Amino acid sequence: MKLNKIARKSLEIAHKRHKNGEVNDVTTINMFKHCAGEVIEATEAYITYDNFEEPAGKKALALELADIIICTLIIAAKEDIDIEKSVLDAVEKNRKRAEKFLPKGIAKPSFKE
Repeated sequence: MKLNKIARKSLEIAHKRHKNGEVNDVTTINMFKHCAGEVIEATEAYITYDNFEEPAGKKALALELADIIICTLIIAAKEDIDIEKSVLDAVEKNRKRAEKFLPKGIAKPSFKE
C-alpha cells in the first residue's frame, strides 16, 4: 500500500468535499480537530459493540479507525510529510524501545517490510 499516494488522494477528496460545502476547510488545525472527533467516534463504536464477533460491530470500529488514518494522511499531505518513511521510522523507534526492556534470553523482534 502506498501511503503517500493515498494521502494525496485523500487531500484531493477533502478539498472537493469542502467545495461542495460538506466539510469545513481542510487547514491542518481543522483536520486535527476533525481527527479528534473521529477518535471519539471510534471509542463510541468500541463501547457500543462489546462483541466484535458481530460483523456490524467490527465494521463500525474498522470504519472509524480508517477515518482516523485518513485524517492523519490528509494532514501529512498538507504538510508535505513523507508518511511512509515516518511510519517506518516510528516502528523502528518503538522496536528499539521494546528491546531495552526485554528479559535476558528473549529473542529481539525484527521488522522487515
